[in-house]
Amino acid sequence: YDPKADGWQPLPSMPTARRYLAAVAVGGKVYAIGGDDNVGDTCDVVEAYDPLSGAWTRVASLPVARSDHTATVVDGQIYVVGGVVDNDEGEAVVTDRVHVYDPAAHSWQQLQSMPSARRSHSTAAVDGKIYVTGGFTTSGESSDAFESYDPVINTWTTLANLGLARAFHASAAFKGKLYVFGGYSSSGRTDMVEVYSPASNSWGCAADLHCALEQCAAVAL
Repeated sequence: YDPKADGWQPLPSMPTARRYLAAVAVGGKVYAIGGDDNVGDTCDVVEAYDPLSGAWTRVASLPVARSDHTATVVDGQIYVVGGVVDNDEGEAVVTDRVHVYDPAAHSWQQLQSMPSARRSHSTAAVDGKIYVTGGFTTSGESSDAFESYDPVINTWTTLANLGLARAFHASAAFKGKLYVFGGYSSSGRTDMVEVYSPASNSWGCAADLHCALEQCAAVAL
């Protein structure tokens, strides 16, 4: 999609078909990470797309196959947070695991786990920290949990809860603040937009979406 021309054009398909994956852009490439494959199994596949060559390349696989997770870039590193993994019995479980990928070294490293396991959450980076909002808990309930991760000291901090517990929502950072859009709450889809100020560790409300949305995405350009 070209925002200036307001137009779409087709590109080469991913080598591996999947859903519930995460995708980020870093170093001039787009990385498609994990997800459920075409038979519904969690996969560890990571593929990078180079817009200049128009080619996909498979890179180092995830250490743990997962889906319904998030990925966020800080200082050229890709942080993969939470989601669903298979336990030793082959059952799908919600995880608190966090891994980081170094595109230059083509290697993964496990980091400090989240304080709370979740899936269908959202992450965004503000001033070098990763903020994780909501999601579904291990019991399947929508969560109002809000936590931040500092990559410099590999430490998580629990912050002021969301005003509305939600999952399947979107978040994006803009001008030093974090915006959370829509999602699914105990009362169904929501049009509610919340905005977080790191300086005061407080939430406020922004203008509602024009319609209630879930399983949506947001990006600041």
